[in-house]
Amino acid sequence: MLNIFSIDGVFYRIGTWLYNFMFLNILFILCCIPIITIYPALGALFGVVRQWKRNNDIAIFSQFMRMFRENWKQSYLVGIFSTLIGGFLAIDFFLLYQMTFSYKIFIFSALIFICFLFVLSFISIYPLMVHMNTTFKRLCISSLQIGLYKIHLSIFCLIILGAWTLLSLQFSFLIFFFFFSVSAYIIYWIADLKFNKLMPKDEPVSE
Repeated sequence: MLNIFSIDGVFYRIGTWLYNFMFLNILFILCCIPIITIYPALGALFGVVRQWKRNNDIAIFSQFMRMFRENWKQSYLVGIFSTLIGGFLAIDFFLLYQMTFSYKIFIFSALIFICFLFVLSFISIYPLMVHMNTTFKRLCISSLQIGLYKIHLSIFCLIILGAWTLLSLQFSFLIFFFFFSVSAYIIYWIADLKFNKLMPKDEPVSE
């Protein structure tokens, strides 16, 4: 009975995981406060999750700061590009809603499909960015390919994220303490299942 409370016991491991998720989540939120640092903070968040998944015993703060600095430029490129595409799609939806013409349903369906592809690419691009060193162009193309590969995993990821978001909105304390770190872990965990199949063993990765 006492073993479960030892340093190798189940309660200690659960407590350590909860602490790490909470610490990472708060650290991410604090780094997002200046607004302009949201993109590199996202890159650092996924960078820590990647290292965490490979090695449970990491210094979260120092690892976060290192990934924040190392992925600064590409995080901004990815974030700004994704924001522009997302904004463009949102404007298209707004304008289409205001219009009335016979082929509206077909254009609306096509726009929904494009948005679906965008979401698949977006949930893959940050995990891919911290997983390998590559150009921005290849990163964008590969993120869509990974999103489409074993698409049932991507859909499963979106369903889990949707349920987790609803739960966090119901219990608002989860947003501050766990939402972003757990979301990043879910996204990277699904993406990593695809990386293991798609990425060659000698593919250069970021460390």
